[in-house]
Amino acid sequence: MKRILTGSKAIITGTSSGIGAALVHELAKEGVDMIISARRTERLNKLIAAIQDEHSDYSPTNGVRKIIAAAGDITDSETRNRIIQTSKDELGGLDILINNAGVGATSLIETTTHDTLKQIFEVNFFSLFEMTQLSIPLLKESANSDTNKKLKINPIVVNLSSIVGLRGVPHYGVYGAAKFAVNGLSETMRAEFKQNGIDVLVVCPGTTSTEFFDVLYQSSSAPTMPVHTAVTPEYVASRIVRAMKRGQHKIIPYFQAVILDYLNRFFPNFTDWIMTKYV
Repeated sequence: MKRILTGSKAIITGTSSGIGAALVHELAKEGVDMIISARRTERLNKLIAAIQDEHSDYSPTNGVRKIIAAAGDITDSETRNRIIQTSKDELGGLDILINNAGVGATSLIETTTHDTLKQIFEVNFFSLFEMTQLSIPLLKESANSDTNKKLKINPIVVNLSSIVGLRGVPHYGVYGAAKFAVNGLSETMRAEFKQNGIDVLVVCPGTTSTEFFDVLYQSSSAPTMPVHTAVTPEYVASRIVRAMKRGQHKIIPYFQAVILDYLNRFFPNFTDWIMTKYV
């Protein structure tokens, strides 16, 4: 369903850098009230200061829009509950949940540690599931609001997945498995939430210029892929915001990733053969 973003109330996780920080800048252009979350308080405060400098609507003294930090580890239940409570208390509700927090790992299945397996799923899947579950009552209220209906502020959950959540890639086994789970969960969410007027968008980026490879939980091996150019987080964020406004359900904001997805769907044996070359 199409939506107007101006005046919406949003929670965005994983906003200290990369796609998350870029999303905050894009949503500020749309006039969205935001609760932003990440582990690093200083990064959140710097981001808030940048938004306040760029957009007078977010001025702490006379602005009409709000941007509030809720720092903490998203895998901690206390952090998740505090984020939701902050949205209730400070924004008065919730219209948009963007589950962007994530962590990666590159290793062969044989060398992947138990701690890596646990942490990758804790951050990328379990926390996403639990944040969404906590948000449902507020998103239902948003859908039932007569004011929101008039303004075309329709609630939505946005889940950040990956192209390796659509096609398994060597060395990304555990990370890809978590993202496959996100894709499957998003499809279920979309079916279950439709009766409550809540939309779901799943985003599957390809190679993006972020800190992803600088903060891998485990990095014991990596595939030697063909040369390809990364897109910017700003590009991905702009595509996400456009998709939210248009009411799209799935986007792959990277051209080579679109090709990989196409090959995997229509030529799976050929794609399997290609993947064996990167082990």
